Amino acid sequence: SGESAVAREGEAPVTQVVVRPRDAVQWALYYPPVLQFDRRDFDGAAEPAWQSRVARSIELYQQGDLAQALADLEGIPDTIRDPRFFTYRASLRLAVGRVVEASVDIDQALTLNSEDANALALKAVIAVVQNESEQALELANRAVAAAPDDPGPLLALSYALQAQFRLEDARAAMENAVTVAPENALAWSRLAELHLMFRDLNRALEAAQRATSINPNVARTHSVLGFANLIRIDTGGAKQAFRESISLDQAAPLPRLGLGLARIREGDLEEGRREIEIAVMLDPSRSLIRSYLGKAYFEEKRDALAATQYDMAKELDPRDPTAWLYDAIRKQSINRPVEALGDLQTSIELNDNRAVYRSRLLLDEDQAVRSARLGRIYRDLGFEQMARVESTGSLSSDPSNHSAHRLLADMYVGLPRHEIARVSELLQAQLLQPVNIVPIRPGTSETNLLGFEGTGPTKVGFNEYSPLFDRKRFAIQANGITGSDNTRGGEIVASALLGRGALSAGYFQHNTDGVRENNDSDQTIANIFAQIRVTPDLSIQGEYRDKESETGDLLLRFDPDTFSRLLRRKRDDESWRLGLNYTSSIRHTYLLTANSLQFLSEDVIGPSELISDNDETQYEAQHIFRGRQLRSVSGVGYVDGDRLFVEKIDIPFLGLEVTPTEEDVEQAYAYSYLGVLRSNVTFLLGLSFDTLDEQNGLDLDQWNPKLGVTWNASPRTVLRLAAFRTMKRVFVRDQTLEPTQVAGFNQFFDDQLGTDARRYGIGLDQHVSANLKVGFEFTTRELTPIFVRNNVNVKEERDEWLHRAYLYWTLTKQFSVSADYYFDKFERDVTGESNVTLPVALTTHSVPLALRFFHPSGLYARLVTSYVDQEVTNALDPIGTESFDDEFLITDAVIGFRLPKRRGVIELIARNVFDEEFQYQSSDPGTGEPVPSPYYPNAAFFINGQLEF
Repeated sequence: SGESAVAREGEAPVTQVVVRPRDAVQWALYYPPVLQFDRRDFDGAAEPAWQSRVARSIELYQQGDLAQALADLEGIPDTIRDPRFFTYRASLRLAVGRVVEASVDIDQALTLNSEDANALALKAVIAVVQNESEQALELANRAVAAAPDDPGPLLALSYALQAQFRLEDARAAMENAVTVAPENALAWSRLAELHLMFRDLNRALEAAQRATSINPNVARTHSVLGFANLIRIDTGGAKQAFRESISLDQAAPLPRLGLGLARIREGDLEEGRREIEIAVMLDPSRSLIRSYLGKAYFEEKRDALAATQYDMAKELDPRDPTAWLYDAIRKQSINRPVEALGDLQTSIELNDNRAVYRSRLLLDEDQAVRSARLGRIYRDLGFEQMARVESTGSLSSDPSNHSAHRLLADMYVGLPRHEIARVSELLQAQLLQPVNIVPIRPGTSETNLLGFEGTGPTKVGFNEYSPLFDRKRFAIQANGITGSDNTRGGEIVASALLGRGALSAGYFQHNTDGVRENNDSDQTIANIFAQIRVTPDLSIQGEYRDKESETGDLLLRFDPDTFSRLLRRKRDDESWRLGLNYTSSIRHTYLLTANSLQFLSEDVIGPSELISDNDETQYEAQHIFRGRQLRSVSGVGYVDGDRLFVEKIDIPFLGLEVTPTEEDVEQAYAYSYLGVLRSNVTFLLGLSFDTLDEQNGLDLDQWNPKLGVTWNASPRTVLRLAAFRTMKRVFVRDQTLEPTQVAGFNQFFDDQLGTDARRYGIGLDQHVSANLKVGFEFTTRELTPIFVRNNVNVKEERDEWLHRAYLYWTLTKQFSVSADYYFDKFERDVTGESNVTLPVALTTHSVPLALRFFHPSGLYARLVTSYVDQEVTNALDPIGTESFDDEFLITDAVIGFRLPKRRGVIELIARNVFDEEFQYQSSDPGTGEPVPSPYYPNAAFFINGQLEF
């Protein structure tokens, strides 16, 4: 807290204020070794009286006995005129944290020789650890210039370059070091560290093994070998290396930390936490280790202890972002999202301050993870548009970030006509995710599970992102809902993490009588998902799904009395998917997926029955490149489908009509994210080519250019522009690996097959203050769907306008307010070939206002009042039009409680509290297909519960 204490023998401790509190704990900072000594280095000393004592000290140092090595130097006078003695003693003193005394020795060596390479190297390392990166680089360059073939200065230079985010140059320096000094164990150990930063795991392991074979008595080389094995999930090898390091240096904190992480990975959380506690005892001022201890307490659901460790870590190193990130996760989990938002924003601002410990590319990955977590906090606060902006920003920083893909999928839940985008983002998240305990819920990756917002099966789980450590364990998540209109539903998922593999199995069931006659729905889904990490670079996964549904007429039209009393639909789906993820380095990731779907659907309307028997297979391959200024995503895909349509009419003298159809779809695409102007502006340049060939229908091919611009005009202002073209092609299970958005604007709508669409958009997102955020999006879509009439392609011109505006305000630590405005307009040119059952025009204005309350006890509530104004223009026969409109005010409310220790939530949902009567069309105006409705047509109440074990 800015004070220190001095305790003298026989006297009470005396406190004193420290001008620079950080200086008071410099003894506890870790200074990586860069100099390696041999007794032969001191041959030919001008003053041989002390040479034998130094030789003895070096032997002790090589055996790992630092204390005795220093003790043997006691009494040697400082009048020695050889700088080698002072740099050697300075290295020992730095190794035990005596930085002030070490600095005196370094200065003495430089007095004797102002360009002594070893002294300059040590001074550079001190500057690196104390975050003086410019000075560190200048000193390291001087050291290398003084001794270009000496590995010590090259080691110091590698740390200085890393602090400048120049990882390629740092690795080149170490490759040079092991070339000029192939028997230097520290150089090989440092090279292994740099290979780890680039995720070159095989070369990292080889270098670490070389370091330990050269000198098995250096603790640090064993620590690096341990971490190399740990990343490869070789916990046995990791534990052995960490124990060897501990035996060589029992005061070293890092091997204790590594041993704790290895034990946690094996499922022994308690013993792993004990090892991390020992690491904290050995280095009580290391912010990073305290952050990991806080993570361990968090996993043990010991919230108070976790909070204490995070607070101490923040005080010890205010510039380290780690504790702020983990504390934000903790606060989100205990129903304090407003405070979590502040902590996470601080973490983002501090993100680059620990470049010495992480590579630039891994720091960029951290930035993407933080942004994805920030998006989930925004969702809890009701700031959905900000969540989408954050997730798309994460993907421009790192297109391979699985958390950002998963968040974007969650943010598309309930958005009309975003089903393709939602399940595609989920597929990409699954392929990119590491092996983990997070289960694959059966309902989340299915499309068209229609219902009302908040009561449907795709409601996002509250606790899916809580685990901070991957470890062997078994988990069960269950949720259920019951309420009005005989609505019943439940989902249970069991998952297990077993070493290199993960397995989950789930079952989903949901049924309701609906809000009117023949509006019922009954759906069941079962799935099994397995994933295994074959090697550190390669993981494979497989999934099997089975779905059955039976529904009536689910379409909610503007006139509530206009519906079919006879329509009955049944559908049985069976699908499997195989996926592969190969990450050759931190820059390159390759994805492969094969998806197969067989389904049989039956639509019955009175005497007429339409049967569709489909068999479709989709193959896709993708390459993701991550550079500092350039990221790219490119891929190809192919769909092969066979469909058999059977139309039966149960009327005498009329039989059945059978229509077989074959489909071939090919796609190719390339997207590049280019950062310019010091990364303040990111350009997305893309191009795709799609073909669609139906045996009895469409035969299309189309080039689709993409342009997106994201300008971070200031830390608080983001401007987004986009213009792109798409063609609606066939998707198996509505999924694709192709990026779903351009600069935050969705490009895959649930349009009619073969639709040519152009979208133009501009968006602005402004952080007015820490508590107030505003923004807007203006977009237009020009659509040209193609119909087949009598074997002739018929085109129709359509236009859409999709505008959004929002104001988000965190009033206090417990209240947030959101105000959104949505403007949706659709128009089409009606001709004699047009489908007269679709609206000619549909215009909807909606303004939801929401107040949310959060209490640390776990209690939360929200009140949402929405103003809606809708006008529908329908076609008449012969062609003409008639318009209808309605405006209404509807109120929904929720009150819930988070169970202690993150065990689950229970909430009461009230829809249309005042039983407002209204007319509203909930359908895709372009296809006439039903979409989820945000407004319940009558007063309804539901109880929702989610539990985790």
